[in-house]
Amino acid sequence: MFQKLFNPENPLMITMTQITDCIFLSLFWLLGCVPVVTTGAAGAALYDAAFRGYRQGEKHTWHRFYRVFRRNLKPGLLPSVVFAGVFWAAARGMIFLWNGAVLGQLSWMLFSAGAMVGILLLGILSVLFPMLSRFENSFSMLLKNTLLLSLANLPRTLALGMLNAGCGYVCVRFVFPLFFVPALSALIGSFLIEPMFRPYMDSPDKSAAC
Repeated sequence: MFQKLFNPENPLMITMTQITDCIFLSLFWLLGCVPVVTTGAAGAALYDAAFRGYRQGEKHTWHRFYRVFRRNLKPGLLPSVVFAGVFWAAARGMIFLWNGAVLGQLSWMLFSAGAMVGILLLGILSVLFPMLSRFENSFSMLLKNTLLLSLANLPRTLALGMLNAGCGYVCVRFVFPLFFVPALSALIGSFLIEPMFRPYMDSPDKSAAC
């Protein structure tokens, strides 16, 4: 009985492994983002590990996370700086618009327009690190391709922005979701991002390559 219960192919064990992987990946991502300049490598590793582990059934996702993180440490430095700068500026802008709307100094219409711009920017940033994990580009080409691909798939980009804005709010508001929401966000986001990547893959199974 116990042998069947602890069989790795047992549905219960598979579910427990997936939950454990979700928590570990989220924690690794949090630790990887602490130095700020490694945010790019952490984001690329989280997306790649979540996609390979949950959608392609690859085991030992934390090993995958480490390999992708280490591979993208150097290429991810400048994208991390860009991400931090844009995110900080957008957050400051949203706080300014919110305070202005609440105090009656600005209209809610202006705040709504700013929120849409913020969601778009967050959606574009949400494509940046998955792009880093999947394609080899120079820094300038990475930014250019991310921007063009995001604007060419505007509905998906906006959906990504709303997804990550919602996940970010939940994590900041309740803190505890930080232990599993990042990995879930990467997994859900992959259903929006992978169709954007597919036309540029050499072959249908290239996404399974290391």
